Amino acid sequence: MKKNLKKILALSLSLALAITFIPAAADTAYADDEIRISNASQLAKVTNLKAKDRSSDEIELAWTPVEGASGYQVSRYSVKDGKWITLGVSDDNDYEVECLLSASVYSFRVRAFAVNAEGQKTYGSWSKTYKTCTRPNEVRQLQVSAKTENTITLKWNSVKRADGYQVYLWDSASGQWERLINTSKTSYKVSGLKKGTSYQFQIRPYRNAVDSRYYGEFEDISAKTSSGAAASSSDILSKSKAQSIALADAGVSSSAAKFIRVELDRDDGTRVYEIEFTAGDLEYEYEINAATGKIRDRDVDSIWD
Repeated sequence: MKKNLKKILALSLSLALAITFIPAAADTAYADDEIRISNASQLAKVTNLKAKDRSSDEIELAWTPVEGASGYQVSRYSVKDGKWITLGVSDDNDYEVECLLSASVYSFRVRAFAVNAEGQKTYGSWSKTYKTCTRPNEVRQLQVSAKTENTITLKWNSVKRADGYQVYLWDSASGQWERLINTSKTSYKVSGLKKGTSYQFQIRPYRNAVDSRYYGEFEDISAKTSSGAAASSSDILSKSKAQSIALADAGVSSSAAKFIRVELDRDDGTRVYEIEFTAGDLEYEYEINAATGKIRDRDVDSIWD
C-alpha cells in the first residue's frame, strides 16, 4: 500500500512539473508595429529608390514598401567626411531630405527595420545607392541690356553650379514657347524681331549630372523693340574709332585682338556699335554710343566658358 502511495505521489509531481513548463500559446497577440522577426534575412531589401520630387534645396525620396517593415532608415553619403550619415527614419515609404545645396549631386540609401514586442529593432539590407541632383536656383537680375528696332539683348547674373541656360520666346501665332538657344553665357541677343513690338521671354538654368539634365525655375521678362528715327552718317563715329575705344578700355593692343563682330545698330533710338573680339583666353563684348563714343555696356568672359 505504501509502495502504491509513493508511485501515485511521484506521478502527481511529474504531472505538476510538466504543466508548469508548458510553453505559452503560439498565437499571443501583438500590436501591428510589434512584428516578431528573429533575423535580418527575413526583411527584404529596399528596391526602386528614387526621387519623387525635387527643388533647389530639397529632394523627396520614395521606394517600394517592404513587407513586415515597421519603418525605414535613410542615410546620405558625405563626400566631405567620407562616410554614410544617418538622416532619420520614416514610418512610410518616403522621406523628404532638406537643407541641400542647389545644383548639387547627392547619394542616398535606405533599409527597412522591424520592431518586436520588447522594442528591439532588426534591420534588413541596404538598398542600392541612389545618386541624383537638386535643381539649380532661378536666374537673378534678368534685364534688357540693349534693344534696337529688330533686336533685344537680355542679360542676367550667373547661377552657381549651372552648366547653361535656355532662352525661350513666346510665339503668339502658335500659342507656345519657342526655345531660342542653349547657352553657357549670361547674355543673349534676340534678333529678327519687329519694330516697336512687345515680346515675352523666359530663361531657366540647367545642370548636367548623373546622365541627366536638371532644370531650375523659369524667370520671365517682357520687352519692346525700339522705333527711333535714323541718324545721318555724319553724326556717327567710324568703325575704326569705335574699335579703338573698346581696345583702350580693355587694355588690349590692336595686334593682340581678333575682332568677331563690329556692327552699327540702334538701341531705343540711339545708334550704337556692338563690338565683339577675343584676346588671349578672354572674349570681350562692347556696346558703344556711335555719336558720343561713350561705352554703354561691356562684358568679359573666358573663351572656355
